[in-house]
Amino acid sequence: MKTVCRWWKLILCSAILGLLASCATYTYMPTDSTVGSMSVMQARKALATGLKSSSSVIVNQGSLDYITDVRVNLNRLVVTGKKGQETIFVYSGLPQISIHREMEASNQYGTVLLAGKNTFKVGQPDDLIVMNALYVLQQNAIKQKKASDDYDANFAASLVDYRHKATSNAGLPEEANKYKVQAEGAVRDKEFNDAADYYGAALNVAPWWPAGHFNRALVLGEAGDYDMAKREMNYYLQLVPGASNARAAQDKIYDWARLDSAAK
Repeated sequence: MKTVCRWWKLILCSAILGLLASCATYTYMPTDSTVGSMSVMQARKALATGLKSSSSVIVNQGSLDYITDVRVNLNRLVVTGKKGQETIFVYSGLPQISIHREMEASNQYGTVLLAGKNTFKVGQPDDLIVMNALYVLQQNAIKQKKASDDYDANFAASLVDYRHKATSNAGLPEEANKYKVQAEGAVRDKEFNDAADYYGAALNVAPWWPAGHFNRALVLGEAGDYDMAKREMNYYLQLVPGASNARAAQDKIYDWARLDSAAK
């Protein structure tokens, strides 16, 4: 009899321990070292894929809604719920990115914690991937903001020289041409964010290339990054103010300003 009682006690203890283990939770915050070698392009694709999964929901200021559409660009994430409402997350404006993972027998998911009450509940293992992708994009947005400011200052200081090169039909350096070809391939595949990255890399090598600024502006506009699109089109107009399409280029800036205002 005692043996039987001990046996049932062991079973009961094991069941309790199993229940506790199945409900275990932990919080995890990414760092530069924990995200590994995930690139910005990989992060954009991972974030879109993870949030479009059927188990993904957004909790925004207390309301629960399934995500029906995800748009990921250089500086912000736009998610649309089934009621058609959009919520915009600016990566550099997220003071906290962490994950609270809950493990239940019938429902395993992680809660990616953002600013305030904004969270994503994402099924495993996509939860860790989404969290790492958000962190990569946040750090890139912060870096890009500084790089854009530095680029703007250098562009203004070198404008006379850049205008001379722009009108002299100087050929692109081979490295810039490589990125140009890759950008054009990305445009054909409708990968507009990737195309913007490739054009950006080409323009870091040849900042005086007018068509590069013009084309980067267009793909940024297609990706919904209207603020950066305006910036690039302004570079184009500064390089070739007398261009035959200057009127159309300026009108694009006006339209992007409208769209950018509507999105904020």
